[in-house]
This record gives sequence, structure tokens and C-alpha cells, in this order.
Amino acid sequence: MGKKVTIRDVAKEAGVSVATVSYIMNDRKDVKISSETRKKVLQIANLLDYTPSSAAKSLATGRNNIIGVSYRLSSNAPSRNLEITDFVNLLIERLNRMHYDILFLPIHPDEDNLPIRQNIDGIIAVDLSSDEFKNFADNYLVPIIAVDMILHDNLFYQVYTNLPSAIERYMTRNPDSLLVLESFGNEQYMDYIVSAVKPESLCILSDCHSDTLRSLEGRKLLVIGTYLALMIRPYVNGADMTVITSSAYSHMLPDSTGILEHDTSKKANVAINLLLNAIDRKFDVNHTYELDL
Repeated sequence: MGKKVTIRDVAKEAGVSVATVSYIMNDRKDVKISSETRKKVLQIANLLDYTPSSAAKSLATGRNNIIGVSYRLSSNAPSRNLEITDFVNLLIERLNRMHYDILFLPIHPDEDNLPIRQNIDGIIAVDLSSDEFKNFADNYLVPIIAVDMILHDNLFYQVYTNLPSAIERYMTRNPDSLLVLESFGNEQYMDYIVSAVKPESLCILSDCHSDTLRSLEGRKLLVIGTYLALMIRPYVNGADMTVITSSAYSHMLPDSTGILEHDTSKKANVAINLLLNAIDRKFDVNHTYELDL
């Protein structure tokens, strides 16, 4: 087999720059190139049987079609880890269908890893602490969408669920109930979630021991997350639980369990659409998207 023809081969044969070949092969209309040059490059590309590579397309469009994703898992929140992983997998599935590749980014970027920073079009970060996000964001000059985070910075788009509204409605109807959840990574979002309940009506699982879990028996519980509900199921009656869960996972719960649907699919779509618009420089005045249950 002969050597594969590259964009440089076409450029050399046509006597033009690599960028010019890329613009012509990708039919860029916003770049001034004479019709003679276009015709010459296309003829040579045809003769050499040249097919544009992804790198050539990137040069023409200004994109690499690579989206960065960053999140942190906690040893103290196993069910929350599963919820985050499911959400990230949802992002990956939808971005892949749109022909974007995914690059997982460390929370603490390597300062010397400049090529990675240059190749990313945008980033979706999920549930990082304030300090983690600040350090992370300072290392990238691309649009970043913050999911499940409340940031006091209008530079970044924020997408999160209005959990307090649903919690307050439930607690008003069931005043003796207990809110059960694991810790979220972002402190401001965590404070926002628990703001709807009194301390005595709150059980943060990472702070609870097995004796505390056994004490849940007979209590009315509002549980955040399907996996957390499944973890505490051996200690409680399914009929005593109401779970804030995605419709995609509610079938995993006992039929007697109450359901408050949390639309993670919509949250993923909002985050992706915001990011792609920001990459295209279609900036929205509203930087905070609070999704209701």
C-alpha cells in the first residue's frame, strides 16, 4: 500500500498553505480565496485521492469536536457517586451522537499539559467544591458549564435542580418526616438543598452510623437519589419512603415507594445546549438555570 496522502501533500502540490487547503476542502465561504485557487486545490485533491482528516476539519472550523468533562467521586458518598456517574454517561451518550469526543479532565490540571487545553472546545464540570472549581477554571480559557454547583461568578453558566422547592412542599405535607441524603461536593449547592429543613429533620448519611440507620425504621423519609434509597431499604419499609429520582431509575424501587421525578435528561440537555451555544459565541444573558421537579 502506498503512503496515505496528507493535507500537506495537497498544499505542496498546489503551492498554497495547509490552511488554504483546509478552508477549501471544508467549503468555508467566509474566507476570501480566488475561484482559480479553489479549482486548482480541488483538482489536485481529486487526483491524489485526498480525504480531509479530522485535524484538517478542525483547522477550518476552529473546533476539535472535543468536550472536556470533570467530576469528583467521594469515598463518603457511594450512592452520590453512582448518580454522578449515570449523569456523566448520559452526557457522553448524547455528545457522542452529536459527533463529539469526550476527554476526562483531572480536577487539578497539569500546568505543563498545554496541548490538552488547546484541543478542548468546552467543558462540563459536575459537582466540584468551590475551591476545586476555581482552581480548575483558572487553567482553561474555554466555556465551562457548572452542573450541580452554585457559584458566585457570572462568568460561568450554572445548571442545577431546585430541590428545596420540592423538599419544602413534601415537608409541609409531612411535617414529621426526615430528609435523607449524602453530601454533595459543592458546599453552596449542599447548603441550598438543606435550607428547606430544620437540622433535626435532616440525616446526612455520611454522618450516620448503623445505629442511626436502624432508628429510621417507622419514620417517614424523603430520600434524595435512587441508589441511596436502595442502600437504606433494608432498614425501612418501602412504603415509608418517598424518593427524588430520575424516571429512568424509578423502576428499581419498590412499588409502594413514593416518587418525585427528577428530570436528569432535561438537565443534561440544558447543559449541552448551553455549552454548544457558548462555543458558537451565542451567549445567553441568563447564566443560572434552576430546573424544577
